Amino acid sequence: MKNFLERWREKNPCIKKLWLIMRLSSLLILLAVFSSTASVYSQATKLTLKMENARITEVFDAIEQQSEFYFFYNRDYFNDQREVSIDYSNKNIEVILDELFEEENVEYEIVDRNILIKIPKIAPGISDNSAQQQPAISGTVTDEAGQPLPGVTVVVKGTTQGTVTNADGNYSLNNVPEDATLVFSFVGMQTKEVVVRNQSEINISLSADVVGLDEVVVTALGIEREEKALGYAVQKIEGEKLQRTKGAYAATSLTGKIAGLWIKNSTEFNEEPDISLRGENPLLVVDGVAYSNMNFNDIAADDIESINVLKGGTASALYGYRGSSGAIIITTKNGRNTDGIQVDINSNNMFAAGFLALPEVQSSYGHGINGALATDYVWGPKLDVGDTGRQWNPVTKQWEDMPLISSGKNNFQNFLEQAVVSNTNISLSQAGENGSFRVSLNHVYNKGQYPNLNLNRTNFTVSGVMSATDKFTVEGYMGYNRQMAPQTFGQGYGSQGYIYQILLWTGPDYDIRDYKDYWIIKDEKQNWLYDAWYDNPYMMAYERLNGEWLNKMNANLTLTYNLTNHLKATFRNGYDMYSNEYIRRNPININSGRGGFHQKGLYRNQVSSGWSINSDFLLMYKKELFNDFDIDFLAGSTLYRYTDKNLVGATNNGLVIPGYYSLKNSRDPATVSSSVYRRQVNSIYSKLSFDYKDIIYFDVTGRNDWSSTHKEDTRSFFYPSVSSSIVLTELFEQPSWLDLWKVRGAWTVAKSPLGIYDNNQAYNTGQINWQGLLYADYPNDLINEFVLPNATRTYELGTSIYFKKRLKFDFTHYNKLYYNQQRYAPISEASGFSSTLINTEEEHVRKGWEISVDYSLVDSENFSYNVGFNWSKSHIYYNKLDPNYSADNLWTGKGKRVDAYVSRYWLKDDEGNVIHRSSGLPWRSDYDKRWGYSDPDFIWGITNRINWKRFDVSVNFDGRIGGVMYNYTEHKMWDTGSHPDTDNQWRYDEVVNGETNYIGEGVKVVSGSVEFNNYGEIISDTRVYEPNDIKVSYQSYARNYGIGNMGIVSGTFLKLRDFSIGYNFPQSIAGKIGASNLYLSLTGQNVFLWTKEIKFADPDKGTDSDLTSPSVRYLGVNLNASF
Repeated sequence: MKNFLERWREKNPCIKKLWLIMRLSSLLILLAVFSSTASVYSQATKLTLKMENARITEVFDAIEQQSEFYFFYNRDYFNDQREVSIDYSNKNIEVILDELFEEENVEYEIVDRNILIKIPKIAPGISDNSAQQQPAISGTVTDEAGQPLPGVTVVVKGTTQGTVTNADGNYSLNNVPEDATLVFSFVGMQTKEVVVRNQSEINISLSADVVGLDEVVVTALGIEREEKALGYAVQKIEGEKLQRTKGAYAATSLTGKIAGLWIKNSTEFNEEPDISLRGENPLLVVDGVAYSNMNFNDIAADDIESINVLKGGTASALYGYRGSSGAIIITTKNGRNTDGIQVDINSNNMFAAGFLALPEVQSSYGHGINGALATDYVWGPKLDVGDTGRQWNPVTKQWEDMPLISSGKNNFQNFLEQAVVSNTNISLSQAGENGSFRVSLNHVYNKGQYPNLNLNRTNFTVSGVMSATDKFTVEGYMGYNRQMAPQTFGQGYGSQGYIYQILLWTGPDYDIRDYKDYWIIKDEKQNWLYDAWYDNPYMMAYERLNGEWLNKMNANLTLTYNLTNHLKATFRNGYDMYSNEYIRRNPININSGRGGFHQKGLYRNQVSSGWSINSDFLLMYKKELFNDFDIDFLAGSTLYRYTDKNLVGATNNGLVIPGYYSLKNSRDPATVSSSVYRRQVNSIYSKLSFDYKDIIYFDVTGRNDWSSTHKEDTRSFFYPSVSSSIVLTELFEQPSWLDLWKVRGAWTVAKSPLGIYDNNQAYNTGQINWQGLLYADYPNDLINEFVLPNATRTYELGTSIYFKKRLKFDFTHYNKLYYNQQRYAPISEASGFSSTLINTEEEHVRKGWEISVDYSLVDSENFSYNVGFNWSKSHIYYNKLDPNYSADNLWTGKGKRVDAYVSRYWLKDDEGNVIHRSSGLPWRSDYDKRWGYSDPDFIWGITNRINWKRFDVSVNFDGRIGGVMYNYTEHKMWDTGSHPDTDNQWRYDEVVNGETNYIGEGVKVVSGSVEFNNYGEIISDTRVYEPNDIKVSYQSYARNYGIGNMGIVSGTFLKLRDFSIGYNFPQSIAGKIGASNLYLSLTGQNVFLWTKEIKFADPDKGTDSDLTSPSVRYLGVNLNASF
């Protein structure tokens, strides 16, 4: 039997050539396994230096200014050395350093872009003869994640005695006085000083330098730049921060860690987090490639080296319309930071440990209506009072007179199962003389809280970099993602939702566990107490299936050639494809689905496939034009092609043979439908950057796209942008407490082309039920050749301030205008069409601000505490109305917010009392009213990181303030009679004693009338009120809960998102199992929830419109080892 990929290629012959390209890319990547360098950059970078009578330290400074190299050395040693004269042209760093140190007793080591100068080991230079000497001091230096740090400089303070750590982060120093101080320093890390005293082993954990004055970030097209040079907001997070508490989805670990990035996490099985940046969907870029068919969760957390979030259109202007909402730039690991061969294992396993939000129901009354047994609602008879009723016996499988007892008080909890999340990664990496490579295998297993919910996701990646010559570099990546989930149903308000079936519409007068034997006649008749609307939940879990099998593959190949010292050319080709299969099957005898739809059975098979190619060619020129003035120029072009196909087949009028799920088993001819979407965009672009004395930076970019979805004379779009950054602290002598202060600003315009068939319409074809006849019809929308693309104009202003290498403060304000917005407008049917696409005059503007703070509260010898804070606000307003098409209501107007939450409501008098009709029920308004806004007022996150000796603790909180949402779960609980608050004296009197004595709190109208205008505003009111005294049925009154505004609640919440408490074992223990690093931690995710108003549901998703499943708390253990 042919494997999946072979069958897929046969079905898609146009892909065969692309398949060959991918195989070639894989071969080139694997070549890097056997040919690879301690530093590709050091081989590829050529330097030109001419200096007379210069100190060696001045030579170091000149090299740092001309390249990305950083030197680590004891400056006191070289200050006393001779002066040198040098003249090098187009030489690599090794040649220069070898000749420079030819007459010196000095060694050096190049680790990536860091050059470690190993000074000669001479006497410590401490004159106190009473100082007692120790034979040796040794130890290990690690980062915050407990990973060993190679290349850390360890120096005895005030002397020239020192060393550097090896590949395992170990070091050793001889003859160190007890009263000496060791200084540990490493690029990008905070320097630490430790007094020796009588210690023979000193282990140190270095924290990331909060200030990061010269921090390098990855920007559009994979170009690295210093953060201080950027005129737009960027926030960076290291991959290790996502790897400590790994759940089912990597994006969850990113929640609250980036200002302006709103991640909505769902409680549902197999539902990925929704990611928005400044209220919009950002572009995902992996290793410089903007893939079309990948999302954040297709990438294993352990494969991520860093994430740079480019906020706003200016930051990602070079990506055209695809980057108009900002971009998430992911850089994956490729083994370049490895010394030799290394194997890493990181496994996090978590188990359900209770719930943050779980619906609770009453258990005193059974299913039925008006106090009597029935097959709907839970307003039935009182239980446990000695009464009997005609009920279904699941054991004898027949109707019998049975006692009415609450045997199913915990039906929902008894139906739930132990949820599990296991995320394990194994990787092999190596760096050698000509490059590096990395191979990674990641597996995620997620056992859902409902029966038969199992997800298996496997990621396999291989990546590498190879320096073919001094001028030519090859980088490559290939990944394959396979996800299998045979059953995904279980949530929502409807036939497949378990809250819907068990909690809302069936009562506590049966024990769900008695129905595990769910067939009376296999595949034909279910064992269940209802014969309409609802189904046996176990039968739903194991027989009514909605499975998915997803396959994704992506690859990229980057070729870089240094044409001169200042000019290089890069070709990058990215390719991704997917082929997904979705299978749904309904057995015969399904009751639910609105009155027994599909009772005859159903089989449906959907196959979706697609691919995209993104090819870039770049020329980059960088040169110092004259003293203190640098220029950086980029020119490039991109070819982007996208294809998506969809094929659906389904049985018609049920299944012939029960339990046989195939299109061939359709009673009537099966129905088939298909669709194809294709798009191509050709682009050219350029960027010109100026740098004056590392003080003033200025960028201007331009990009032009030609989109296939437009007519030839309207398919060209131009996207300009400008940005600037000024380092103010370089303009004056700053105080000692101020390290850096910069201001920045950016402006851009972006446009979005039409949809694929908006201007290139095609016939709709399909199959009708009657004898399977085919049909074709033309769309009802008239093509408008003159419609303009949607357009946006964005500007932002910001500032960054760094204090004493301990505190970083960043603030951004942005404004984004939306104009030329499109909509379908009705036209006369006499034209033969019903509508046409137009541009409206209505304009919207999004305004917001973002604050991020990083603060090193404590940084002592054995203890450090770092805290991060992110706070953002983003709202969208009407900027201009269209007199013909804008809505006419009280909450629509210039300057008013677009996200108004409106609803009908219960009328109240001037004192806030609910007004009742003569029936005794609340009086519902005929007009809508604005109750608030759906977007939150603020989104925030707090990260905490504590290191104490070998222990580290990470605790992260996030949440939202303000905004409203509808608590649909609670609304339906009132409606159906399952709400715990309905178990009260009024209900008892009504059901048991036959009394109708409930009086709604409020007033009634005794005379007069009220008149409203078209907006629901009162223009005349002569009503006279008295306290309400009308007795009504409690059931009738309670069921009116959802008709008014009672379910509208605040979306404010606070959540302990995750935590980790870990210990990094010393080498004396790790070495016993052959490990160079061994780390163990307790982990937790989704740990604690506080809400202001919402009950029974987790507001994290931002809505409860479809009955959210219980929110599970996960606790577990993480093991990380390196060999």
